[in-house]
Amino acid sequence: MRQITPFLAAAMFLTACGGASSGDSKAADSSASADTGTEQTAQTGNIKETIHVATAQQPPSLDCHKNSTSSVREMTRGLLYEQLVTLNANSEPVPELCESYEMSDDNKTVTFYLRKGVKFHDGSEMTADDVVASMNRWINGFSTARAAVGEGAEFEKVDDYTVKITSESSLLLFPTVIAGATQPAVITTAAACANEDGNGYMTDYIGTGPYKFAEWQQDQYIKFERFDDYVPYGEEGREDDGWSSYKTAPTKYIEYDFVKEPTTREAGLETGQYDFMYNVPSDDQARIDGTDGIKTLSAPSGGVTLVFNKKEGIGTDENFRKALNAYLDCDVLLTANYGENGYVLDSNYMDEDQPFWMTDAGSESYNQKDETKAKEYLTESGYDGTSVRILCSSMNGFDNIGVALQEELKGIGVASELEVVDWPTFTDYRKDSSRYDIYITGFGATPLPTLKLYFGASYPGWMTDETLTGYLNDITNAADMDAAKAVWDEAQAYCWNEYVPVINMGHQIAFYGSSDKLTGLNTYNGMHFWNAAVAE
Repeated sequence: MRQITPFLAAAMFLTACGGASSGDSKAADSSASADTGTEQTAQTGNIKETIHVATAQQPPSLDCHKNSTSSVREMTRGLLYEQLVTLNANSEPVPELCESYEMSDDNKTVTFYLRKGVKFHDGSEMTADDVVASMNRWINGFSTARAAVGEGAEFEKVDDYTVKITSESSLLLFPTVIAGATQPAVITTAAACANEDGNGYMTDYIGTGPYKFAEWQQDQYIKFERFDDYVPYGEEGREDDGWSSYKTAPTKYIEYDFVKEPTTREAGLETGQYDFMYNVPSDDQARIDGTDGIKTLSAPSGGVTLVFNKKEGIGTDENFRKALNAYLDCDVLLTANYGENGYVLDSNYMDEDQPFWMTDAGSESYNQKDETKAKEYLTESGYDGTSVRILCSSMNGFDNIGVALQEELKGIGVASELEVVDWPTFTDYRKDSSRYDIYITGFGATPLPTLKLYFGASYPGWMTDETLTGYLNDITNAADMDAAKAVWDEAQAYCWNEYVPVINMGHQIAFYGSSDKLTGLNTYNGMHFWNAAVAE
């Protein structure tokens, strides 16, 4: 058995040594203006009792096991809930609620040794029973996790502070799946796992994090309160390493206020009603940055994607998908929403925070803008003038991309109709394959390509291609990381050149507004407030 301690966790995984980016940047320096680490919170002077965070998106639930919405992850992972392992700054899994873990020599059993004395928000101590219930609920509620461990594999209790999972296939990448899943593998109580509403969501939001759930006023705010019995991990005073943090919770309350209109969020930031805001329009970034008492941050924010419905309708035709991929100008589509500085052209499905997985494989088929080739593919598809149904949300300006897409399609004689709805309706409608042929959305960064949601057979878009499924299985079952990376190169080339399950147009640069009195913000793959404070 190979034991992974907090100091040795990185040894199993290669660090940054990835391939080249295949595109050109429309942002002068997208990463330089982001806080890449955590600024230590000032311990002198008075701080505000509540940090007010203005965000556009209200989540449907705080049940991470069954919810892939980005707002849920950003609000709760590391703040309300914690995991067996989390990600360091190199996107490697390191212990969080476990002290260490061991991988068997054949990579088919992983054993986790739990930290002792960790308290849940209800006052109970975390033990193996809670971990087994949480992890098995997550595996059975998240198709990617189930695929990663294989049918029938589940966690089992060894003793009160030890759990393990055994599979018939390789679990080499499974710790990374746990650490960075888009439906987070959070640990809650066994009782909370069993208490579900009519939609199958947990109703009790109980974690081990530095903040506990306090209040939810629908369509207004969600409030978290400092958990005074929180048991931190790591060495006090150390700097954050990705999500791995010594958490101090200096502020009593963190409140997420739901404010749909960006102009209202901006006005509230300028008056001091809000201390931080999500989704600053790129056109407003310079103005806000020049306002006294306010600063802006920018950070990579995942891919912006056209997802084809491959279950029914015109999107099932591979030649039709190739036609659109050959013709569409990603610059035009992304500029329509993000302006000149809010995106990066890049063929990579993966993101810059995962440099090991970056590759230019298939880049020859990215952003081709080739009308002749597109019309040849359309002819092969037998396209008969059918109107292509495009679905998107009005949130974060995806409707702007929808309008630009309609105009682009006219250039090769493809008719279209656009349906724009609010975010909750969008997440509901995209589950219905009869409603659309393409939908537009963004996908956050993931530490593994197999965690990309649009590769899921049951996820809207319905990727069931046997060749691509085979590639993904080979990545999961690879003997080592080099072998897994070689397969991923082939898989991305296959996606761009042959199957085209989606069109990953590029990568968004997200802009945020902040009071210049806000310190302690963790900006690794999102914005996290467990060490944040605002000086009075």
